[in-house]
Amino acid sequence: MNRKTFRKATLIFFLIIGSGLITSALLKNPAHKSVQKHSVSFTTDKEEDQWVSAEMAKLSMQERIAQSFMVACWSNKGKEHLDETEELVRIQKIGGLIFFQGEKDNLQETIQQMQANAKIPLLIGMDAEWGVAMRLSGEPRFPYQQTIGAANDLNLTERIGYQMGVECDMLGIHMNFSPVADVNLNPKNPVIGFRAFGSNPQQVAKHTAAMVKGIEDAGVISCVKHFPGHGDTDKDSHKELPTVSHSVSEFEAKDFLPFKSGIEAGTRSVMVAHLNVPSLDPSGTPSSLSKVVIETYLRKKLGFKGLVISDALNMKAVSDKYGKSEVVAKAYIAGCDILLFPENVEDAIKLIHSKVESGELTKEVINEHCKRVLRAKYQAIVHKPIVKRKDPAPERRLIINQIYEKALLCIKNEADNLPIDKLDKEIIRIAIGTHTSAFRDRLNDYGKITHYKYFTSEEALRRLKEIKLNPEANYILDFHSDGQRARNNYGFGTWKKVLDLLPKDANATVVLFGNPLVLQEETEFPSSVKSVLCAYENTAAAQERTAQAIMGAFDVEGKLAMDLNAYWKIGFGVQIKKNGRLKYSQPEELGLNPAKLREVDEIVAKAIEAKAFPGCQIVVAIDGKIVIQKSYGTTIYENGDSITNEHIYDIASITKIAASTTALMRLKTLGKFDEKSDLDELVSEYVKGTPYANLKAIDLLTHQAGLTPWIAFYKRTMENGNLDSSIYAKIDKGVYNRVVADNIWIRNDYWKTMLKIIVETPLTGKKSYEYSDLSYYFFNKYIELTTGMGEEEFVDKEIYKPLGLQRMTYLPLKKFSKKQIVPTEFDKDFRKQLIHGYVHDPGAAMMGGVAGHAGLFSNATDLAALMQFLLNKGQIGDQSIIKKEIVDQFTACQFCPGNRRGIGFDKPTVSIKNGPTCDLVSPSTFGHSGFTGTITWADPENKVNFVFLSNRVYPDADNWKITKMSVRTEIQRVIYEALFEARQK
Repeated sequence: MNRKTFRKATLIFFLIIGSGLITSALLKNPAHKSVQKHSVSFTTDKEEDQWVSAEMAKLSMQERIAQSFMVACWSNKGKEHLDETEELVRIQKIGGLIFFQGEKDNLQETIQQMQANAKIPLLIGMDAEWGVAMRLSGEPRFPYQQTIGAANDLNLTERIGYQMGVECDMLGIHMNFSPVADVNLNPKNPVIGFRAFGSNPQQVAKHTAAMVKGIEDAGVISCVKHFPGHGDTDKDSHKELPTVSHSVSEFEAKDFLPFKSGIEAGTRSVMVAHLNVPSLDPSGTPSSLSKVVIETYLRKKLGFKGLVISDALNMKAVSDKYGKSEVVAKAYIAGCDILLFPENVEDAIKLIHSKVESGELTKEVINEHCKRVLRAKYQAIVHKPIVKRKDPAPERRLIINQIYEKALLCIKNEADNLPIDKLDKEIIRIAIGTHTSAFRDRLNDYGKITHYKYFTSEEALRRLKEIKLNPEANYILDFHSDGQRARNNYGFGTWKKVLDLLPKDANATVVLFGNPLVLQEETEFPSSVKSVLCAYENTAAAQERTAQAIMGAFDVEGKLAMDLNAYWKIGFGVQIKKNGRLKYSQPEELGLNPAKLREVDEIVAKAIEAKAFPGCQIVVAIDGKIVIQKSYGTTIYENGDSITNEHIYDIASITKIAASTTALMRLKTLGKFDEKSDLDELVSEYVKGTPYANLKAIDLLTHQAGLTPWIAFYKRTMENGNLDSSIYAKIDKGVYNRVVADNIWIRNDYWKTMLKIIVETPLTGKKSYEYSDLSYYFFNKYIELTTGMGEEEFVDKEIYKPLGLQRMTYLPLKKFSKKQIVPTEFDKDFRKQLIHGYVHDPGAAMMGGVAGHAGLFSNATDLAALMQFLLNKGQIGDQSIIKKEIVDQFTACQFCPGNRRGIGFDKPTVSIKNGPTCDLVSPSTFGHSGFTGTITWADPENKVNFVFLSNRVYPDADNWKITKMSVRTEIQRVIYEALFEARQK
């Protein structure tokens, strides 16, 4: 390329692609709702007229004809193909290119190369019905129109159309041959099917208009197709000419409606199909070559003034009969402004030109075609405003997720089997197909699942016979198909036979990730199948949303947009109500500004840099939706592992609410605990005859019983800096069977001595707030005495397992390796080692790791799930684990204004200021902090659930930078500021 050509290429490149491809990486684009809409008009202004006239004057008659040619191009097809295409641009002066397979990078390079050789800027098109991923590898895919129609949310349809337009615009694509406006009236249609919005003409019309608006608002030319309506065919026009036998009145009542709607919405192009439509054109001429269909019905009847596009002219429905050049000429003469995918380009241009001499074509028609194409180029390229765009990925992800949520269809839910409320029963998941991991991973986030994976139904039939399946388990059978066509039962094969292998009394949920038309012949299922879901597509997003629905994170309200059979018809769908489990979401769903929330990252980065802590986890949920789930830093400062969501932290005094207080609320629900009781009524054998006997449980739980804050029990077990060998051993032997740390075991009865030490410690005699750990030693024993099991067993059985909490536990080394546990302090005084996998608190360690005040480990996500359970008033769906009134009672301030505490729970100060929270929380907020650098707050009024976990005590507990820097309260402040900003919009 010489310097002159290069300069021309550069100029055109910026002209054509500047608003998208070049500036997209640097400039930010407002969300769709606030975008200034692209002006779509078929009237002309003076500047447009002048530009069109000037360009027309530069073109010979053959070159004007060539402007209608949109030739196929593959950016990945190699040099020979690209050289041939470039020659058509340079020599034949063709007007446009339609791009097929390739990759984003080579597409952009190819567009630049072709534009550099164009006399007039090329109109670049792409058949991108589900986004450019339809043609470009490695790009994210949008849902199919069938799924969008099933979601049936016009706002989402318009927004996803806009995102498709933005995606095209950023790549330098001016025209997207979308949406499909066909009404899918024939379930056996081999070519439309999943590409259509549905089988209801009115509904298809509304969604067609919405998508047109979205694409056009992005400044990209939309194209409604395939006129006059390809929905009621049983043949594929790529292979043969289909016949549509509708009467004119049927066309007008059904097929025309979406096209009329799309035209009224402002589409700038309509594609005409290759169809035999006897009622519209009795001559048998294919509609794409029929002047009657184009002029009489599309132009006059529907009043369309924009570009008429032929369907691909290499399709056998027309090319076999008319020949490669003649078919192009016939489409042009019939009224097609753009000739799509023409072959024998040079011969076809000459043939069309020869039709002028033969009288079959006038120069006026050629000029009319050329002017329409040039006007489109003026609007889409030359006069297109430069739009500042932001990264579209978050909005795109949100819309895609919302579409899959709303489309998700339940056709059976016997006895309200879904959602799965309590997760303390075994769940066995049997996956059949490929690309199944997203469903697995999200299910695992909610509870313990046993997984079996097979690639085909046939393999499953063979292998499952070798396994003894638990008849009492809950089963999830997910079938995955990437095929949307009818062959091989829509890609599902012999899926139904697998269901017969389930135990008859089992409780099974069936999920179909693929085309719901697989259910056309099905109306009955084995008795073991209680629920059936259809997710429409086998994408990661569809799988992830479906897993959340099964676990109760959101309502299922999907309805059919087409008839499946006589039983399951348009509008059918069984509703499933959510049960309150956390939903994995993103800030945009709640209107939160991600840029504002990035201030959290900045606060954490500064804290880690200042060595306030090596790393941390943060989870924030608002209105039950997780908007932040992040891990930062490392386990230790020197060569530590990066923190992940799977790491668990010692949550220290949060144990008081996450274990002991929650256990007491459960016992109160069961009628086994009364906060008005004296200690003598609860643990008489340990306090009888002491001043402690008359202490009220409520005073102990609100820290106003006059207990001393803390006792250094370990100091009483050491002599000259060494552990007393009568109390400790280096190995697990005999009565020395309670582990304290690596190679340190304590007598299993020493806890009695600890309780004795407590009751021998004088009370202060003041009934005023003074924080103390000591009361929880008694509640730990009360829980044991009442339930007949250790506190760790009781909370696991009654609370954690039903909630599906897998990483909240006492004694973590029984379940996890040290690699999964974040270390705390290097204990120089007592255990003389790095505390890793054992409770940091010395007293809790001497209790064997299970105490009422400390000992619990968790990740932030499980703790957030527990706090959400409390925000939901102790309910999972319709099941009450803790009575609502008990949650309300315990989380309320008991003795305000003198004492801010709830029963077990910490609260904001009465004035909200100078307390443990930021000053933006509501007075109803409850939670707790932990000595190791942890905190959790739940705000019922604002529906905010905030968890922060760190190991600020590593390697030295005297490090209080986390408090001096106000790290936790400043993060909380950012969250509330973001929330309040969103509410003011």
